[in-house]
Amino acid sequence: MNRDETFMERAIELALKGAGRTSPNPMVGAVVVRGGRIVGEGFHRRAGAPHAEINALKAAGSKARGADLYVTLEPCCNQGRTPPCTAAIARAGVRRVVAGAIDPNPAVRGKGIAQLKERKIAVKAGVLSEECRAINAAYNKLMESGLPFVTAKAAVTLDGKIAAADGISSSWISNSESRRLVHRMRASCDAVMIGIDTALVDDPRLTVRIPGKKERETRAVVADSSLKIRDGLKLLARVPGNLIVLTTEKASRVRARELAEMGHVIVETASKDGRVDMREALAALGGMGINSVLVEGGAGLISDMVARGLVDRMAIFVAPKFLGGGGKDLMSGLSIKGMDEAIGLCDVSIRALGDDVLIDGMVRRRCSQA
Repeated sequence: MNRDETFMERAIELALKGAGRTSPNPMVGAVVVRGGRIVGEGFHRRAGAPHAEINALKAAGSKARGADLYVTLEPCCNQGRTPPCTAAIARAGVRRVVAGAIDPNPAVRGKGIAQLKERKIAVKAGVLSEECRAINAAYNKLMESGLPFVTAKAAVTLDGKIAAADGISSSWISNSESRRLVHRMRASCDAVMIGIDTALVDDPRLTVRIPGKKERETRAVVADSSLKIRDGLKLLARVPGNLIVLTTEKASRVRARELAEMGHVIVETASKDGRVDMREALAALGGMGINSVLVEGGAGLISDMVARGLVDRMAIFVAPKFLGGGGKDLMSGLSIKGMDEAIGLCDVSIRALGDDVLIDGMVRRRCSQA
């Protein structure tokens, strides 16, 4: 590993400190180096706060003049909630910028590097570009397709069941260690989605509960084609604007108005085989600045989204249990005729969580696009 890659690795470590707090902005880390030594570091802490470059330059102070700046993502050149970083870099007297990934945002893409060069600042782009791009998979997808990055999460038995025959025993398939990890997954996503049947049967809160930290709400999304959601559910007690209900034109206008008056967000799509058109719904979520969605069930919603090519990543918690033929299958909504049509995962990681096992990977069609 050469010197540029070594300092870029440190910038990546810094970028990851902003996980779960920067959306809809990307995670970015920056390092100021002078005389072969780091003299300033920074990362993007949260949306609306100063960018990584600004924090690193501030930490470096006068030592930034004549220094090299390593940044995981091409510096912005546009005026958003904060001023453009390219201008600040020039004012600080940085002599050279080493960038990891090119920003896929059309307002920036390549223009940031061009502006730096116009200001006579040397630029080297593409250092550890794959690694830098990987940390912002959700941001990249939204910028390039208008759709959020979708992770489907499920807990299954060894025979692939997500619930017992009674249909209501799903919450105890995985162990407590797995459930703690699910809350960290929720914390890293912009929204958690379930189908209406899961909402009615489980009545979940879909909050983030991490030991030692205050319980908090992420945005919750319910796919409910005919607005069966009933008063009294925990989700309806959410802070106004934190519940998004996806429905269709066939739903009751009166009920939609009631929910909207309660402060909830109603997104109406066309009906797709009696269901919410999830591609249209995801595009609407992307338009709200939602970069990433964690789909937690149920089986109908997950299998429908997988069948329509809308899931990017799958995280399957497997418990050492059997439920037999009476249990409910995870992918019961899929109809696959042969092994050559099977939906596979790639870039797979396998992790033991007590006696559970987490199998986590990208849906194969996405592997060449990540």
